[in-house]
Amino acid sequence: MRSCLWRMIPMKTNKLKSYLKNERGSGTLLIMVGMVLAAIFFGLLFFDFSNVFINKRVTQTGADAAAIAAAKTANDYMKDELQTKTQEELDNLGEEWEKFLEEALGDLEEEEEGEEDGDEGEETPPPDPPSTEELLDLFVDMKETVMGKSMPGDVRAWLLNHSVSVKALTAMKFFFDDEEVNEMSCKVVREHLGDAREEAEEYAEKNQNDHVTEFTFIPEDFRIYVETDRSGKYTTVPDKEVPAVTSESSAKIGDPEGYTISCS
Repeated sequence: MRSCLWRMIPMKTNKLKSYLKNERGSGTLLIMVGMVLAAIFFGLLFFDFSNVFINKRVTQTGADAAAIAAAKTANDYMKDELQTKTQEELDNLGEEWEKFLEEALGDLEEEEEGEEDGDEGEETPPPDPPSTEELLDLFVDMKETVMGKSMPGDVRAWLLNHSVSVKALTAMKFFFDDEEVNEMSCKVVREHLGDAREEAEEYAEKNQNDHVTEFTFIPEDFRIYVETDRSGKYTTVPDKEVPAVTSESSAKIGDPEGYTISCS
């Protein structure tokens, strides 16, 4: 009996050792699996954080592009309007000069005819009529007195020869004062804010942004403010539970050379 018990003791000891060995292996395996799962989770979490920063950079690029595009569009409309108004004034000045010249030459002809009728017996030759240049000087002096400023040389030359090139800026300064330029600029920009917004939306989409969420004209700074957003895609949370990433930017429309435009 005692010998049987002694035989059973080594057998049970071996089974216990085997069991403990298997338990240690299973625990190690669980730890390793847990570490792998944790690494995967943190990897996905890091990937989502990276997506947030990438989306932020993309939205900022889109907001900058949208603001610049909107400001450029507004500036283009402003330049076209100022150039058109300046050309209209230049054309009006040309018509005034032609009318002045025609009337002056007509008066001279009448004077010459009157002198011929009254002085048939006299041999004194009549004085030479004024030249076109002299008449132009008279016309320019008259306009400068009315407008209170000197006429640019290229504008004066254009009156004699319409093929002469006129600098738009110098002509605009002659025809309009600073306040008039300011008013025209503000008016045309406000009238075309819709076009500027369309351009902003187009460039936001080109730069992978979803929407232009805010578009504001800042009149006192003559600037356009834009805010855009972009929805991201994530792996650890549902996409809809994460708010869209937003970015903002602004760009100055740009003043005509020599002017500071403010629409406040």
